[in-house]
Amino acid sequence: MTVLMGKKSQSIFDRELEATYRDRSDAVHAVAARAGHQDSADIVQEAFLKTVEAGRRQDIGSPFGFLLRVARNSVIDRFRHRARWARLVGRSDLQIDHADPAPDAERALIASERLRRALACIDRMPPRRREVFLLHRIEGITYVQIARRLGISPKTVEDHLSAAMAQLSREMEQDDRSSD
Repeated sequence: MTVLMGKKSQSIFDRELEATYRDRSDAVHAVAARAGHQDSADIVQEAFLKTVEAGRRQDIGSPFGFLLRVARNSVIDRFRHRARWARLVGRSDLQIDHADPAPDAERALIASERLRRALACIDRMPPRRREVFLLHRIEGITYVQIARRLGISPKTVEDHLSAAMAQLSREMEQDDRSSD
């Protein structure tokens, strides 16, 4: 349910949020920094923007508390996104919470090539298999949600994912052997 705020309560919210930015933004920056230095400024900006947008739609009792929660959720989302990509390229050794902002050239080249090969393999998958794979592995959607969205059974989703993982594994192994 959306509750539109009156002008008086909106101006109070705006002043509270402005005071939070002026006096307590260091706490928001500290939460955002957990995602890594390269993402922290984006997370802070995103958190303030989402808080302003939410404050326009509904009454927020504690703008500071809401802002911290939004920032924390954004950090969690960034970690989940990194973990999905690490699983996609088959690298369990990637440092998810302390990513090196400047990997050495050789590692960057190897990772880039491995990702290129994985994406090429995904592109070669039959359309439905590829769609199911991307919905589950990249977007993190459950089997049941995918089944509802595509009008298929959860078992069919499982079959598509199993076939996609087998294809990806098989083709990546073949590429690894042929490059040795």
